[in-house]
Amino acid sequence: MTLPENRKKFEELINNWIVIEDSAISSADELISQSRNPFLKTMIEMVKMDSQKHKRILETLRLSLNSTVVFSPDDLKIIDSFVEKHSLIEKNSVTTAEQALDMSSLPIPRMLLKQLLSDEKRHDAYIDELNELKGYMAKDT
Repeated sequence: MTLPENRKKFEELINNWIVIEDSAISSADELISQSRNPFLKTMIEMVKMDSQKHKRILETLRLSLNSTVVFSPDDLKIIDSFVEKHSLIEKNSVTTAEQALDMSSLPIPRMLLKQLLSDEKRHDAYIDELNELKGYMAKDT
């Protein structure tokens, strides 16, 4: 993204995406307030929480467009600690979720368990990516 036009367009896309996520959050809030069904509420809340997370990530990304991101040696230690502690936790979560899914036959629990398993696998992959990023950022310190 070296050209100013591309950077401006990228920033516009990020800002538009934040508006889209805000809309998803508002819509979810409205539907949650209309429902009395705890399962339906939970399913809608899952989407809402993802949209809230997406918005936070996009806002952080937007902030990073106007600065240089650097990790201090202390930051790298925190990443090391996080990776060390959570790597095993996430692997155990994946195993537990797979076992629970294998034991479930009802559609709503299966749907929720599949979603949780997907999240746990994504967390495990994220920890691997974070560890790779740490290696990249450590080169600059």
